[in-house]
Amino acid sequence: MSFINWHKNYVKKSLNMFGLSNYQGFWISFVKGLIFGAIIMWFVGCKEKVLIKNAPISNIDISTSTQSDYSIGVKGNCGMCKTTIEKAVKDLDFVENTEWGIQTKILDVEFSDSSIFDLEKLNIAITESGYETMSSTANQSSYDALPGCCKYDRNMEVYSPKSD
Repeated sequence: MSFINWHKNYVKKSLNMFGLSNYQGFWISFVKGLIFGAIIMWFVGCKEKVLIKNAPISNIDISTSTQSDYSIGVKGNCGMCKTTIEKAVKDLDFVENTEWGIQTKILDVEFSDSSIFDLEKLNIAITESGYETMSSTANQSSYDALPGCCKYDRNMEVYSPKSD
């Protein structure tokens, strides 16, 4: 006798005495099986607690990170943008070093002489290279000359320094 035949006979004998049809008996048996299965899984299931481990803390010397004298958000997309933006700003006489983050869209500028810093010259250098900040708009012909991968979204929001 197969399991299905046994089950049919069991349903007929035990549930028909309550006046239920075979169809109703099968559904009641099915729900009963689900409930007992859930109870068994509750008691037999894994009782171990989930342990979340933190990554080990490494001793990184923070003093080696680049300290910038001025930071400004510049719109751009890729590594070619990075090269163009940094080169345009490095040519200024008051700039010693620059670093533009592809993900952060922030240009960090380190001055060689902060007494001759000129924000307008900085913005002009950026806009003439085809790029924009939140306070300046790119030269259209320079923007059109950019490679396809460097055509950034002109509505992009980037970091803007607080005005003093």
